[in-house]
Amino acid sequence: MLRMSGAKKKQEAARQARLEREAAERAARERSRRLKILGGAGVAIVAVVALVLALGLFRGDATENLETQNIEVEGAKVEVKGADETAALYNGIPQQGELLGDPNAPATIVEIADLKCPACQLHAIDTHPEIVKQLVRTGKANLKIKLVNFRDAAAGTTDGEAARNAAHNMVPQNTFFNFQNMVFNNQGDESETWATDRKLTAIAQGTPGVEGDQLNTSETPESKKLTESAEKLATALNVQGTPSIYVQARGTNEYTHVPNFNSVEDVSAAVEEATKNAKATR
Repeated sequence: MLRMSGAKKKQEAARQARLEREAAERAARERSRRLKILGGAGVAIVAVVALVLALGLFRGDATENLETQNIEVEGAKVEVKGADETAALYNGIPQQGELLGDPNAPATIVEIADLKCPACQLHAIDTHPEIVKQLVRTGKANLKIKLVNFRDAAAGTTDGEAARNAAHNMVPQNTFFNFQNMVFNNQGDESETWATDRKLTAIAQGTPGVEGDQLNTSETPESKKLTESAEKLATALNVQGTPSIYVQARGTNEYTHVPNFNSVEDVSAAVEEATKNAKATR
């Protein structure tokens, strides 16, 4: 009988934990949807608690290896992680609003994410950088991130909306990618209100290319437009959870879902296929 190595056992355990976490998320979302229809407020609380416990069991510290700095906000030090990593990741790659990379690339990778989603944080730290390095930086694809907000409703919080507004309000300065990545690097517990004005101000001040006074957590015409666009796309694609990864061939409205969002190989294969179907640029 073949025996798995220690590394293989860890990989299998991580894979199983991810599958269980995703199943718990899907089940909890479905329960929440049904309970809203039925008006079962008391039972809905139980569903939310079940979701939090299910996710909490499998969440590790994905940020432990990120560089840390302390930023003073209103006389208090706030720890912020990942500035150096964020700068290195996006340095030299063009940003145009919510698009990263060559706008004429033959394929577009679309990441649908929630800033309070722990699985999105893991993707942002472990997989997203490889997608950027291997596919965006090389010109094989460009990248869009569409931000949705599922977690606030489940946890009874509102800070996820504030964080999303802040990220969308960075779009006009072409610093959206830097800021959203820093938010993921400094994500707190999804069941708690962690994206406070103080925390977001510190994140903004620590984000490469962003000035602290650029932070705006209020809804603006620009942020509202981007929010509506993200939610419309998520609905059209029947997104069941975050993160969700799709690949779109240039010049088409066809999106190919990549079920294993943590597989750069699968994303790359979808990009190669989309490239074959890309329309010529004008």
